[in-house]
Formats: sequence, C-alpha cells, structure tokens
Amino acid sequence: MLAYPDPPLADGTVVLRRWEEADLGCVEEASRDPEIPEGTTVPARFTSREGLAWIERQRGRHENAQGLSLAITAAGSDEALGNINLLFRQQPGTVAIGYWLLDRVRGRGLGSRAVALLSRWAVTDAALERVEALVLPDNLASQRVLEKAGFRREGHLRSYLVFATRRTDALIYSLLPGDLG
Repeated sequence: MLAYPDPPLADGTVVLRRWEEADLGCVEEASRDPEIPEGTTVPARFTSREGLAWIERQRGRHENAQGLSLAITAAGSDEALGNINLLFRQQPGTVAIGYWLLDRVRGRGLGSRAVALLSRWAVTDAALERVEALVLPDNLASQRVLEKAGFRREGHLRSYLVFATRRTDALIYSLLPGDLG
C-alpha cells in the first residue's frame, strides 16, 4: 500500500495533492475533452453525481491498496488542473503511471513536472522498483512528457490498448531507480 506523500509533492511550479469534492469543476471540464474520457474513467457525460463518484474512485484507489491518485495543481493556486496516478501492476514493486491535464493548461510544462515529481518519489521514498507508462504512438506530447521526466522507451505493443470502439498500439516507457542520475 502506498501512503499519500506528506507533505504533498511540490516543486515550486506544481503541487500534487489529494482529490477533494471541491474539484468537481475539473472533472466536469475534463469530461468535455473527447480524449480524456476515452482513455480514463472520467465520465463522458458529466453529472454532479457521476463527477463525485469519479472523485470517490480516486480516493478509493488508496483505500483499496490499488495505488494513488492525485490532483495536479499549479503552485499558488488550489485549482485542480489534471490528474496523476500510480496503479499497482501484477509484478511486485511495479506501478503504472497515468496522467491527464485540462486542455487549457497543456503546453506549460505542468505534466512533465508532475510526472517527474511522482515517479521520482515512487522509486525513492516509496522504494518501488519500476514505474511504467503506456502511450499512444501518435501522442507525441505525452512521449515528450515522459522523456523529460527521465523515462526510457522500451518497446511497441501491437493492438494492446482497448477502448470502447477500437483497439490500438501502445508504446511502453519505464523509469527505474538507476535511471535517476
């Protein structure tokens, strides 16, 4: 089981903190982005009830020892701008990292900073052995996020990801403790 980082992870630009009911506006905005609900559990048709249920699922990941899910905020503001999570994989000591940002804040480096903060915490303070990420081959922005955070591309998984209406390839990236120079 992973404990929430205490104090919350921060680097002067980004803060990663627990999800709160007051973050409902972030979930609503994310639900209007066609790509976020397709690849995550964010509801595609937002209602307050569905949005609150999503926030509860994020909290439940910790309570059920599945991993951690944290809101991404900009330093100096408590407004949730995205999500980042670590979910345990079948292999001991291994977690998958997932993340998304609201469209209006993409391209500002928040994703790279959030991924670097959480993945480095995972392989140092949390003493995990491997953080891995799956990325669509055409998602160049997400590939850059991972590479800036020190992840290495390991391979190409054909027809690996399953969405509601399609299957698609995925690129797999990883970060190991030894990768932190």
